[in-house]
Amino acid sequence: MEIARHNNNAAGAVFDIHEIISKKSLVAYFQPIMSVTGKKTLGLEGLIRGIAPGSDQLIPPKQLFEAAAVAGLTTPLDRACRDAVLEGFVDYHHANPDLLLFLNLDTAIIDEVGGSNYLCDQVCRSGISPKNIVIEINESKALDSVRLLEFVDTYKNKGFLIALDDVGAGFSNMDRVAGLKPDIVKIDRSIIADIDRIYHKQEVFKSLVNLTNKIGALIVAEGVESRAEAIQVLKLGCQVIQGFYFARPSDSFVLKAELIVKTAEVVDAFKALLLQELEDYNQKCLAYTQTVNGMIKALAVVDHPDEFDGQLHHCLLQTDAVDCAYVLDEAGIQCSDTIGAKNIGACEKLVFHSAKMGVDHSIKNFYYNLIKRRQDTYISEPYVSMATGSLCITYSRVFRLAAKKYILCVDFLEAPLPVG
Repeated sequence: MEIARHNNNAAGAVFDIHEIISKKSLVAYFQPIMSVTGKKTLGLEGLIRGIAPGSDQLIPPKQLFEAAAVAGLTTPLDRACRDAVLEGFVDYHHANPDLLLFLNLDTAIIDEVGGSNYLCDQVCRSGISPKNIVIEINESKALDSVRLLEFVDTYKNKGFLIALDDVGAGFSNMDRVAGLKPDIVKIDRSIIADIDRIYHKQEVFKSLVNLTNKIGALIVAEGVESRAEAIQVLKLGCQVIQGFYFARPSDSFVLKAELIVKTAEVVDAFKALLLQELEDYNQKCLAYTQTVNGMIKALAVVDHPDEFDGQLHHCLLQTDAVDCAYVLDEAGIQCSDTIGAKNIGACEKLVFHSAKMGVDHSIKNFYYNLIKRRQDTYISEPYVSMATGSLCITYSRVFRLAAKKYILCVDFLEAPLPVG
């Protein structure tokens, strides 16, 4: 058999992957996964480093598995890594029996070995209960969907938890999320990076939070590296965080009290942000209401709905806060054009364009609330307007003209759209 040797030019390490595996020249590293609202360490992710025989040179896992793939030793290396991590976790488990171990599994080997029960036997030998083990799976690396599903079902039935890793990165198949029914979904760093500044990442993350909540799974934000990112993922509904912001992986991790202090600081900062945003929102709503009141006053004096366009145009010339506005009749049919003071037409395309007179809005949520539930006012969540590309909220209000009901819809410009 070919002797697989690997040269890491950056670190100068040369190693024989056969020797690494046979001598178990591996050391386990652990990184905490923090329940921020629970103010506790929920679990540890077990990571691995190789040790070049005869030196103290650490070998990153990527290089280990690249060398193992060349030598056809991926499965033996994967098993040796799990042994090292399980052995390293035992003391943490004894100190805190509720602590979870997030154990990485090279999903590609499932295609080769299927449900061999080797992993189950490893865990049993370690003395750790399966209920404390979270098997991390990168589903995109498994080519055989049937075997993957069988593996997940088998280990779930044995009491293990299943986590989908790196969701949002590369070519994650969302249909497999539904099929595998994971207990935990870990969102990749590619989504988390600069999430406090990039609006589109925030919306993707928010949709993933909603998905995991609906399927009864726990969401974990991976790779959080700053306080701002930690606060943003909390704001978007994720309470479990992993990343350099709390701690880097270590071979001598201690469940330090300062980690709990740091989670408390993040929660306090998040609460302060919520209070400030609530105050800002109330001030904006007051300003919105004053603007809409003035527009309705102007619309209520016309003799016929045909005059709505002129009145809206005149009103919007008086403000920089409005992106565009239009009027619906009681049936939800748009009875004015979409009038824009500043940005209308900036994003006109064949699909993405402003709504025209005659468009039916009766299936939209705000119409249902205003007419069917008989509310007077509806304020939407922020969104990017398909008509103008601006970040907006829509303020809708019922008013009357000649005993008939109408709905005024005003798109107010929010803060400039955050971009990377």
